[in-house]
Amino acid sequence: MTAGTHSGLTVSGVSKRFLLRSGQTLTALDNINFELPKTGVGVLLGPSGCGKSTLLRIIAGLETQDEGDITVDGSTVLGPGIDRGMVFQNYSSFPWLTVEENVAFGLKARGEALSLREGVVPYFIKAVKLDGFERAYPHQLSGGMQQRVAIARSLASNPSLLLMDEPFGALDPETRWQMQSLLLEIVHQERTTVLMVSHDIEEALYLGDVVFFMGTRPGRLLETIRPGLEKSSTDRDAILDFDEYRFLERKIRQMMRAQSLDCA
Repeated sequence: MTAGTHSGLTVSGVSKRFLLRSGQTLTALDNINFELPKTGVGVLLGPSGCGKSTLLRIIAGLETQDEGDITVDGSTVLGPGIDRGMVFQNYSSFPWLTVEENVAFGLKARGEALSLREGVVPYFIKAVKLDGFERAYPHQLSGGMQQRVAIARSLASNPSLLLMDEPFGALDPETRWQMQSLLLEIVHQERTTVLMVSHDIEEALYLGDVVFFMGTRPGRLLETIRPGLEKSSTDRDAILDFDEYRFLERKIRQMMRAQSLDCA
């Protein structure tokens, strides 16, 4: 990794192409540029097929771009690294480990015995409101609780950037709201930088300090939206009643429709 000066996430000129069986080339991402300041929450929003998850996987180091550079806190992303945590849509806990063992997994893999002794694992179990379930196994937990385990495991390793690929998409509406509120609490407490993928306009405006709206064919950044809504983890309904929220929701919905027509 090479040192730099920018604090947060910087994506510069990132493009990604796939070779199809027909021999043709599909451009999945075309010249993506944006910055996400440290401790901010960014949301990649857009219709299916615009490359949101592909971009997130490139930032995670799980895929490589064809052009461009990505830096996290000034260090160039060259592959997977402990500076980035990843939470997937599908529940990704290790089924043979307890909640406590799952949360401790990343620390043990890094040889962080001191952190384990100093109570990092209990701290994050409590932060995601799973205290009392330390000895439970994933199959004994609800879907929302399993996602809390995945979030706690990622945060316990103290990443510079937490990446989330539609982490609440498989949850029922009430549980999804609870998890969104919990995420806001944790981000506020831990001052974590988060980039997440979402298809949900309400979720994007509620959680995002900045929303990166992407278009399709090829995947590209169409607009950067800064909602500027005062965040509250306890009174989301008040936010949804703001005139600013209703204006942005209509605007993004129109952009979504326009993209659907372009792809028709």
